Amino acid sequence: MDLHAAKRIARSDSAVQTWKTVAAFYLIACGFSWLVWLPLILGPDGLKVLTTSFSFPVFVCIGTLGPLLGSFVAHRWDTGNWRAVRVLPRGRLPWIWLALGPLLVLFSRVFVFSALSTHGGPAAWKWHIGALSGIWIPMFNYNLLGGPLFEEFGWRGFLQSRLQCSLSPWISAVLVGLMWAVWHLPLFILGWGGVTFPLFLMTLVGVSVIMAFAFNGSGESVIVAILMHSAFNAANRFIPAFLGNVSTRQYPSEGLLIALSFLLVAAVLVAVTRGRLLCAPAAFNQ
Repeated sequence: MDLHAAKRIARSDSAVQTWKTVAAFYLIACGFSWLVWLPLILGPDGLKVLTTSFSFPVFVCIGTLGPLLGSFVAHRWDTGNWRAVRVLPRGRLPWIWLALGPLLVLFSRVFVFSALSTHGGPAAWKWHIGALSGIWIPMFNYNLLGGPLFEEFGWRGFLQSRLQCSLSPWISAVLVGLMWAVWHLPLFILGWGGVTFPLFLMTLVGVSVIMAFAFNGSGESVIVAILMHSAFNAANRFIPAFLGNVSTRQYPSEGLLIALSFLLVAAVLVAVTRGRLLCAPAAFNQ
């Protein structure tokens, strides 16, 4: 067997092991979360099998431990150690992504969305300091516990990092977005989300690509991903103060415009980086 053939076999074996580890992670993440959410699904607000009501915020929050648990267990099974993720940015310059990451999410959700959805352009928006600074409080209150703090150990810290070792980073980000959306699927039985599942899926694919860009730029820092996820969740509370009484378009729907806002920014990032999303070339196989 020549050297090139041996390398191909080694890469193939590595890819198979990566997918096994990813499958183990996803089974644990979904299995744990969906089991925790089962009383909500079967309760009076869901399928009405149970008559007892359970605390939605508490059970949803506990369920977000699924991706965190899956990341560490799958990594331990694969490598024999618990060092599944990198928490802090790597090096000095990547620390800037602690600010740039959330700002990129807010730019997509607030400014791009506003440009697509309002009449009159930026001159009609509320640029006063109170509106612009109002986003930071929701980012660090209970919202942080409702998904960002625990989920991102799995979605970005483990899953994005693993997939882009075998696939192009932008394709990996799209797959992460799809898996991230499907993980939420049981909550839609409860009317959660405020949009249809297809629109939610489109939105998370766009967000996932944007988050992968900053995540890779930071040297795969989970803290950056957590802050971006928190900004994404909190932005809805910021929009009314920013737009005020500005006239908005009736069509397309708000949900579709939100999805398009993130997808447009994601497409630009993919095009500018040629799909690499700031991932080090040595970290993936093209």
